[in-house]
Amino acid sequence: MKRFTLLAMCLGLILSLSTNQPSAVAQGTAAAQPKKTVGLIDMAHLFKEYRKFSDLRDQLRNDIKASDEKAKQLAEQLQAMQAKMKELKEGTPDYQQLESQLIQQSTQFEAFRKTQQKDFLRRESKIYKDVYMEVVEAVGQYASYYNYDVIIRFSRDGVEETDNAQELIQNMNRQVVWFNKGIDITDAVLKYLNQKYAPATAAAPAGTETK
Repeated sequence: MKRFTLLAMCLGLILSLSTNQPSAVAQGTAAAQPKKTVGLIDMAHLFKEYRKFSDLRDQLRNDIKASDEKAKQLAEQLQAMQAKMKELKEGTPDYQQLESQLIQQSTQFEAFRKTQQKDFLRRESKIYKDVYMEVVEAVGQYASYYNYDVIIRFSRDGVEETDNAQELIQNMNRQVVWFNKGIDITDAVLKYLNQKYAPATAAAPAGTETK
């Protein structure tokens, strides 16, 4: 009877210790978990240096310039018609015919100008949206691979880099006052995006816009 009681007490003590103390496997698993960190990215710098964004903006500017040239030609035609109308006698068939043409072309000119302006605004918005979504995807892949918890937008520009009073106030009011340069992932993401874009640009036929 005493032997049985002593054995029971030993078993109870062992169970109690195993319940209260974490196992070596659990301790090892907890220690092996990678440390989660916060990363920073300068979106303004990234957009400025991302070649795809620059190429799309250049293409848009070229199209706007071509549209302005066409609008200028149409405006000159309207001015020429107005000058010619002054040489004609009001009420004559030639005057009425030219007046009708002037009204028609003036309407077409206004429609062209408004349509082009609306289209260029839409294209510019799409450029910013598409590039932003591409950058966010790249940031997400980088953050997931290196186990970042959150990536915060910030500006690399320091207070010492400007003498403008408004810019100084903006820089002094920014959220990130100091940061470890090791958590700035801007250059890594930018390098990845430019390397990814370069083969697509080389493969595209000359004169075509890379999507």
